[in-house]
Amino acid sequence: MGTFTTTTRDVPLTVSRLDSPSEPLHAVVVLQEAWGVNKHIESILERLAAAGYLAVAPHLYHRGAQTSFTDFPSAKDALMALDSTGIGHDVRAAVDYCRSEGADRVGSLGFCMGGTASLWCAAVPLVDSAVTYYGGGVAEARWDGIAAGTELAAQLQVPWLGHYGDLDPSIPPESVEQLRATASDLARVYRYADAGHAFNNDTSTSHYAPDSAALAWTRTMEFFTETL
Repeated sequence: MGTFTTTTRDVPLTVSRLDSPSEPLHAVVVLQEAWGVNKHIESILERLAAAGYLAVAPHLYHRGAQTSFTDFPSAKDALMALDSTGIGHDVRAAVDYCRSEGADRVGSLGFCMGGTASLWCAAVPLVDSAVTYYGGGVAEARWDGIAAGTELAAQLQVPWLGHYGDLDPSIPPESVEQLRATASDLARVYRYADAGHAFNNDTSTSHYAPDSAALAWTRTMEFFTETL
């Protein structure tokens, strides 16, 4: 298995894949948290590759002077500078790379702000199926050209899976239930009673909820097996 960085359509991509896949290639575009393509995102790429997927993470902050951050106040300006045009270009570049490498079906998997983008990818659609971990902007739109999550969930064109923690103050359970209520039949929404925001991030001792993370990952892998 190898992990490396390449560029497609001026978009830096971090890629992880098996050296010699034994089956027809499927791919997953991994969409970053607010911090950028960091160790957590790289670990997700490696886990997907170990499961047999071509895993590709576009660097969504590549237009700015800084592409990764360690705290939210520093990352906020870069995050808020994103819009549908830039995100769409970067996701399409990642999908194009996957297709050029022989992938017949491509999904998306996003965390935090990347989770919001992944839901949008399912509504456009830019991918064949999509997964969101605790993506914000549920009740109100976050970026220009990307509607609120409740609207996007009603506009799904491909299967979508959402994971949300009940202890997440930025996405309270009532917002998740509103999302569930407006979502089309293509949606599956799970809540995790003992988890907060970023519960999958095993590099953060203050956020990581191992039991919820393990269950959500199992559901994610089953979902991609079914839909890709």
